[in-house]
Amino acid sequence: MIGGVTMSFYELFKPRGDLGYHVVFVMGKGGVGKTTISASIAYKLSTRGYRVLIVSLDPAHNLGDVLDIALGDKPLKVAENLWASEVDFDAMVTAYLEELSEKMKHFYKYLTVLNLDKYIDVLRESPGIEEYATLEKILEILKENTTNKKYDIIVFDTPPTGLTLRIMALPTITLLWINRLMQLRLAILDRRRIIANVTGEPVKVKIGDEIVTLPYDPREDPVFRELESYRNDIEWINNIFTSNEYSSIIMVVNPEMLPVIEAEKALKTLKKYGIGIKTLIVNKVLPPESIGKGYEERLRLQEKVLRLIEEKFSNIMVKKIPLLPSEPRGLRALEKVASLLE
Repeated sequence: MIGGVTMSFYELFKPRGDLGYHVVFVMGKGGVGKTTISASIAYKLSTRGYRVLIVSLDPAHNLGDVLDIALGDKPLKVAENLWASEVDFDAMVTAYLEELSEKMKHFYKYLTVLNLDKYIDVLRESPGIEEYATLEKILEILKENTTNKKYDIIVFDTPPTGLTLRIMALPTITLLWINRLMQLRLAILDRRRIIANVTGEPVKVKIGDEIVTLPYDPREDPVFRELESYRNDIEWINNIFTSNEYSSIIMVVNPEMLPVIEAEKALKTLKKYGIGIKTLIVNKVLPPESIGKGYEERLRLQEKVLRLIEEKFSNIMVKKIPLLPSEPRGLRALEKVASLLE
């Protein structure tokens, strides 16, 4: 239900608002069938005339296996209106760190005397680097589509829940510290201005053989401008994450206690950051009529879990997909899965 209007499952992803396209994040515990669901949704939407890009952000890629086609870092057209890619995780982190290094060298020229590469190698193993690199990749993909308008819907097959939650929380957290950094930078610039007023000339420093004039006007300071630009980017993507018009979060679980408990915790965590889950998909539900002797206890547990889902996710659209005879692979099989969500 959006704005008090009940919608069918696939209507949830119709582009709305001034963004011009819709972003879908499919989340879930490892092994619940997240990639299969992501690919099925993407393919179904493409058959409805939407231009769809599906991107695997999971380091353990299997999107290509599900689609039954070899994928790389660049989007590949796999069907009419459907493109797919698997992000090269190592290359993504490397590119992020190299860009960070170049910016530091550009903004702080005196750092060129240091061996920055050594510190960048250490950063590669630092906590949070994967999350920031992934957020930057998402930002890059969305900003590019905002410019070229190539896709109507972008589906992200995300990493396991824990990593994805940290990625989704990053914009809110980042805005806290970046605003503080901007305040500190303004304080530095203000002190430069005071010195310039006292001495009658701007502050200058010698870097090697070069004399560099240090700006004190925020509009002329490259560091402040970069912080301001980055804040604008983070505010923009945070708006997408938290908007029902611009994005949808789909949580995939199996009818088992641990995935459902994890999904409930994820729901509460996302809510703290103003992000809501639109749909819960219960995948691999055992059909009672086709299960032989010996599965009675498993079925009783499943019924208990399904009742728990009704209780904990009463305000969310819940869809159920039965356990299929074989693992879906290829577009024809994915279309059958997609039809179960209608």
